[in-house]
Amino acid sequence: MGMMKLLARSGPVPEGLDSAIINTWLNRKTKTARRDHLDYVLTALRGVDPVIQITPDMRDALEAELIRTGYEPGALINRIRPHPEKLSAAMISRWRSGRTVSARKSLWDAVISGLSAIPDAQ
Repeated sequence: MGMMKLLARSGPVPEGLDSAIINTWLNRKTKTARRDHLDYVLTALRGVDPVIQITPDMRDALEAELIRTGYEPGALINRIRPHPEKLSAAMISRWRSGRTVSARKSLWDAVISGLSAIPDAQ
């Protein structure tokens, strides 16, 4: 996530803090930072849902769970309630096929957790 987006999502920004300042920290062009700025950025970063890489083993586990439960992505979305707002059947299909190789950790976890709670297909 870019620093502009981080600041836009994180509520009231301390006076004087902007993405250019954060980028000077990241590029090591400055060796100092205001404590309130640094604390704010570190807190905001802790709240970001990390993006994970979907490994072949993870994809295999997803496929195995879909087969075990007999669910397809569209039906699974209707089964997982409430499901995260940004989760879609198309997203799960892209993970499954390998067209998408990363995912927000919370979304991946919701799918795997939801599948784990479903009994075996009859």
